[in-house]
Amino acid sequence: MKELKKYNLLQVKEKLKRQKSINELSQIQADEAKCQTINRELDRLLSENHALIEEIGVQSFVSNRRLMQKMFDQKEVISNRLEFLDNEKLAVLAEVKKSNARDEIVERKKNKVKKQMRETLFKKQDENLGVTKRGQ
Repeated sequence: MKELKKYNLLQVKEKLKRQKSINELSQIQADEAKCQTINRELDRLLSENHALIEEIGVQSFVSNRRLMQKMFDQKEVISNRLEFLDNEKLAVLAEVKKSNARDEIVERKKNKVKKQMRETLFKKQDENLGVTKRGQ
C-alpha cells in the first residue's frame, strides 16, 4: 500500500513538472511572437527608410544613418533572441517528453504493484477459504 502511494505521489510530481514545463513553453512562444513582431516592424522601417530618396542636409543624413545603424543592431539582437528562444523551446519540449516517459514508467510499476497486491489478496482469500473448509 505504501508503495502504491509512493507511485501516486511520483505521478503527481511528474504531472506538476509537466504543467510547469508547458506553462514555460507558452511563455516562450508568447515572447517569440513578440520578437517576431518587432523584427517585422524593424524590417518594414528599414525598407521604408532605405527606399526614401530625398535631398537632405548633412546633419539629417548623419542622424538618419545612426538611426538605421541602431535599427540594424536591434534587429541583430532580436534575431539572437529568437535563436535563443528556439533553443529554449527545444529544451522544454525534450523535458516534457522525458516527463511523459517517466510517467509511463511509474504507471507500469504502479500497475505491477497493484497486480501483486491483488495476487496476494487472492492467495490470502484462498488460504482463508482452505482454513474455513478444514475447520468444518
